[in-house]
Amino acid sequence: MKIKASSINNLTDARYFAAWNVEWLGFSLETGNSNYTTPQDVKEIKDWLVGPKIVGEFGIGQSAAEIKSCVELLHLDAIQLGMFFDISIIKELSEFTIIREWVLESLNSLNQFSIQCDELNNIVDVFYLDLEKNGITWEELNNNKIALEELKDLCQKHPIIISLICPPSALKDFLESIQPHGISLKGGEEEAVGVKSFDDLDAIYDVFETLDLIY
Repeated sequence: MKIKASSINNLTDARYFAAWNVEWLGFSLETGNSNYTTPQDVKEIKDWLVGPKIVGEFGIGQSAAEIKSCVELLHLDAIQLGMFFDISIIKELSEFTIIREWVLESLNSLNQFSIQCDELNNIVDVFYLDLEKNGITWEELNNNKIALEELKDLCQKHPIIISLICPPSALKDFLESIQPHGISLKGGEEEAVGVKSFDDLDAIYDVFETLDLIY
């Protein structure tokens, strides 16, 4: 199973996730995003790391030319494109490894995401389904049998990484039930430069180790 660390904005988080052999480290390069990291800061953090693929996370309003410039400047391994990017721009960037983000409004709108997956299947390399942003929990998903089965089927058809509110105690059930291509986790602000607690993430990684999902 693949792990993506999203919206990284400090070296402490980046080194923590890299030590766990995550597949991708994502940095927001969208000006105005609360987790925006300047290209210079991304470059400096990247120079400390070995292993993870570096992903530039882009948002609406950024042109294909701007994104291509960032890829070249930072030697990005992949780009993540927000859900409001026009399909024509996604096609223009098809030379790169693309992660397509989709923020789910509710479990009743999974069909819209399914249509996107089918339309972009030959262009997008990985789909990133964000349930966490709108507060969707594993408990809610598990109690919605229609949505649960629909998401299971989608994960069989497409490479999907999922961000979901799920306590470590229920993580095993979630992963075994849905069997996603991967999951997305987020870091957070430092208490001071180089200082922060990773207790919550440590509990998640303990589950990964128990399930032999960390290599």
